[in-house]
Amino acid sequence: MSERVVLGSGVHAAMAAHIRAKPDRETGGVLVGRATGEVITVTRASPPGPSAIHRPRYFSRDSAFLQRWLDGVCRATDGTDDYVGEWHVHLTLNAPPSPIDRRSLYRIARRSNYPTDKPLLIIAEVAAEVWQPRAWVFRAKPRRSVRELPLSGA
Repeated sequence: MSERVVLGSGVHAAMAAHIRAKPDRETGGVLVGRATGEVITVTRASPPGPSAIHRPRYFSRDSAFLQRWLDGVCRATDGTDDYVGEWHVHLTLNAPPSPIDRRSLYRIARRSNYPTDKPLLIIAEVAAEVWQPRAWVFRAKPRRSVRELPLSGA
């Protein structure tokens, strides 16, 4: 079971740029990287995509765009980097995963078309001009669990 998350150089800056582009609305995307032993290393945070839906308390990613983006990253890295999870904004501090977040991540953990059974969720908690990332890992088997993980490199 992974014990910590490392954000690669540029991940924090990419997320911050997407947050600045939609300051009063939620945004997000997918996370790319690799899980090795006890560490999940995130190397990229995607944009939301041009058809994403952004509202003050709702975000829906542009799945078709993100699949093409993810396929391109996997090709460019010869498959060493792949999908490790999701990221999105909550417009408040101290915001754990919502019931909708939990359902979505447990569904991803169970599905065979995702390359992980332990998806990561990074919530960018935003209030005024301040934001902080927090990370959770989800498991569906042998029983459902969610656990907050420490972040470094943020």
